[in-house]
Amino acid sequence: MSAAEEHEPKESFWERHEFKFYKYGHIYAVIYGQVVIDYVPQQPMRRGLKTVLIAYSHLLSLILIVVLPGYFVYHFRTLTETHDRRMQLMLYVSFANTAIKYATVIVTYVANTVHFEAINYRCTVQRQRLETAFVGAPKQPKRSFEFFMYFKFCLINLMMLVQVAGIFALYEAADGPSVSQVRLHFAIYAFVLWNYTENMADYFYFVNGSVLKYYRQLHLQLVSLRRQLGGLRPGGMLMEHCCRLSDRLGELRQRFGEIHDLYSESFQMHQFQLLGLVLATLINNLTNFYAIFNMLAKQSLEEISFPIVIGSVYATGFYIDTYIVTLLNEHIKQELEGFALTMRTFAEPPSTVEQRLTQEIEYFSLDLLKCRPPMLCGLLNFDRRLIYLIAVTAFCYFITLVQFDLYLRKSS
Repeated sequence: MSAAEEHEPKESFWERHEFKFYKYGHIYAVIYGQVVIDYVPQQPMRRGLKTVLIAYSHLLSLILIVVLPGYFVYHFRTLTETHDRRMQLMLYVSFANTAIKYATVIVTYVANTVHFEAINYRCTVQRQRLETAFVGAPKQPKRSFEFFMYFKFCLINLMMLVQVAGIFALYEAADGPSVSQVRLHFAIYAFVLWNYTENMADYFYFVNGSVLKYYRQLHLQLVSLRRQLGGLRPGGMLMEHCCRLSDRLGELRQRFGEIHDLYSESFQMHQFQLLGLVLATLINNLTNFYAIFNMLAKQSLEEISFPIVIGSVYATGFYIDTYIVTLLNEHIKQELEGFALTMRTFAEPPSTVEQRLTQEIEYFSLDLLKCRPPMLCGLLNFDRRLIYLIAVTAFCYFITLVQFDLYLRKSS
């Protein structure tokens, strides 16, 4: 083994199996009718197969949006039928949660149909080009990206297992065979709706996670360039060094614009779906708080319903999932602020530098001044503050539910 091979850094698990992760995500998305999501654009589908999958996607979406809701509306009384009036309140809240998922599925289907080409070319292909451009970039930001992708992957699969356990637990909680059958169908329907919307949420997280990785890699390159600029000394080679640094800074500025365009495009195409995710998180928090209240209100641990425990664990996981998505956008905002702080150190270059280098510094600073994190549907910022707002709102509604619960307890 040569000395160069010994000092060469070993590939991480992600780097060795990156293609398999992307292929798994693509197959998983296709199963739930999300053909628009393509994690591996370097291997295009055959035209005939893609046409069949698109037809399947439309058919599945119409069944979820048109056919099955009619069946459950017809059996609405059966779904909410129970001898325990306090449990009935819990069923109403869960039904509202599924209604929010249903609305989000409609928005997702419309967005996928309208933005089909845009998601494939302006997001997927652009991300792949940036991935190629940053092959030789610093590896440290990539390690953080890999960790959060692992965490998200494990969290989503854990939530799927919890939901499947909840579906099996419905047989024990039902008040009769007819109720058990309808509620089982409704639970499976809610599970499919969740997967349908979660596919797009995961893809949004993947693209934004890539954006954060590129920003951090670009920032490290910018800091390195600043050190080179600080090391310039008067001499015969000064003009040549300044020309080289000008070209490099112009290249970084162009790369910054490409990353920001990817971020803006992704956010714009998913903003209504993200609003549905926010509302679903709000209802899930409400369900979670009320489930905990139900458990605490029981006389003994033996009386705690297993579906309530499952629902509580699921809602908690859903909250964590949404939190890390908003945390990602919070980190992107902080990285943009870091870019601005770094560019301030470029504000006073040596007076002997070339004028073109000074212009490139001004152009980059102007681009940063124009760069603003996009707002969710023009209403609010999708950052960490949103999670606290959701938690506070859910707690206020939870107090209202507790009042109803106390009233039902006294009247029963």
